[in-house]
Amino acid sequence: MAKLLRPAVSHVSLVRRMQLRTVALQSSAQFLDYVIDVAIVAFLICSVVSITAAQAAILVAQAAWLGKLVRAKHERALHFPLLLPIAAFYLASALASVTAADPWLSFKALRNVFEPAFFFLLVNHISGEERATALSDVLIAAATVMAVYGLTQSIAEGPAFRVHGTMSIYMTFAGILMLIALVVLAQLLFASRGRRSWGLVGSLVLLTAALVMTHTRGAWIGLAAGVALILCCRQKRFLLVLPVAAVVIFWASPEAVRARIRSIVDPQDVTARERLYMWGSGLQMIRDHPWTGVGINGVRGVYQAYKHPNAVRDQRAHLHSNPFQVAAERGLIGVACWLWIWVAFYRHAWKLFRSLGPGTPRAMALVVGSLASVTGFHVAGLFEYTFGDSEVIMLVYFLMALPYVVRGADREAQVHGTQV
Repeated sequence: MAKLLRPAVSHVSLVRRMQLRTVALQSSAQFLDYVIDVAIVAFLICSVVSITAAQAAILVAQAAWLGKLVRAKHERALHFPLLLPIAAFYLASALASVTAADPWLSFKALRNVFEPAFFFLLVNHISGEERATALSDVLIAAATVMAVYGLTQSIAEGPAFRVHGTMSIYMTFAGILMLIALVVLAQLLFASRGRRSWGLVGSLVLLTAALVMTHTRGAWIGLAAGVALILCCRQKRFLLVLPVAAVVIFWASPEAVRARIRSIVDPQDVTARERLYMWGSGLQMIRDHPWTGVGINGVRGVYQAYKHPNAVRDQRAHLHSNPFQVAAERGLIGVACWLWIWVAFYRHAWKLFRSLGPGTPRAMALVVGSLASVTGFHVAGLFEYTFGDSEVIMLVYFLMALPYVVRGADREAQVHGTQV
C-alpha cells in the first residue's frame, strides 16, 4: 500500500513545489515592477535636476527590467518599435568609429546606447494612457519647481543673466524647459478639466518665463514650432493666437531679452555668422569624409584644419546643428539612418493621432505633446547640437515613447475585446 501511495505523494509534492515556484516568480516580478516604477519616477524628477542621478535611475530601471525578463517565462509579448532604424544608426555609428582618426575616442561615445534602450523599456513597461499621464504630471511638477528656481536666479543676478537652473549650461536648461512646456500646452488644450487646468496654466507661465530668461534663441524658435503644431492639431484658427502671444512676450520681456529676440533677424549678429562659418566647415568635412565621417567626437580634432578664416574660435567640439554634426561625425550613411528614425517616428505617431476619436482626450494629449516636443527638439537642433545633450535626449526618448504606450494599450484592448 505504501508503495502504491508513494508515486501519488511524489506527484503532489512536485505540484506543490511548482506552485511555490510560481508564487515566488510572481512575487519577484511584482517587486521588479515596483523597482522599475520607482526608477522611472526618479528619472523624471532628476531629469530636470541632475544628469548623473537621471542616468543612474535609467540604469536601475533597465537592470530590473532585464531581471524581470530573465525570470518571467510567461511575459507578455514585447514590442520594439523603431528598432530597425535605431539599430541601423548604431551600426553606422560603429562603422564611423572603426574608420575614425581616433577610434578609441569614437567608440567610447557608443556607451550611451543605454539611452535609446530606455525608450524600449518605457514602451513595454508603461501600460495605458492613465499611467503615462500620471508620469507626465510628475515631470511637469518637477520642471515647474526648477523653473521657479531659474527665475530666482534671474531676480538675483539681473535680467541680463542667462538662467541655467541646476544644469551646467543655460542651453541645456532651455531645451528641457521647451520640451516640458510643449507637453503642458498639449495637456492643457486636449485633456485638462477643472482645477487641473489652472495648475497647468500656472506651470506653462512659469516654464515659459524661465525659458525666456535663458536667452536661448534656438529653444525659443523650437517652442514656437511646437506650439504651432499643437494649435494646428487642436484647431487651425488657433494659430492666430501665436503671433499675438509672441508680441505680448516681447513687450513684457526686459530690454536684454528684447535685444536678444531682435538679434534673431539680424544678419550682422556675430553668433549667427559664426554658425554659418561652422556649417561651412562641416560641409567641407563631409566632402572629404562622405560615407563614414570623421568619427564620433572627431570634429574637435579636425576643426582647426577646416576653420573658416574669419571664424572667431580655433576649436569647436561641435557644429551647433544636429544635421551638420551627425553628417560630419558619421557620414552620409549615419545621417541617413538618423533621419530614418525620425521619419518612422513621425509616420507612426501621426497615423495614431489621426486614428484617435474625440472621446480619447488623454491619448490625444499624450500623442500631440510627443509630436510637438520632438518637433521643437529638431527645430532647435537646426541651430544647436541638441542630439549631443544627454539631459535633453534622455527626455526626448521618454516623450517619444508616449504614442507607443497609447498604441500598446489599444492593442491590448483589442485582444481583450475592450475599448480604450
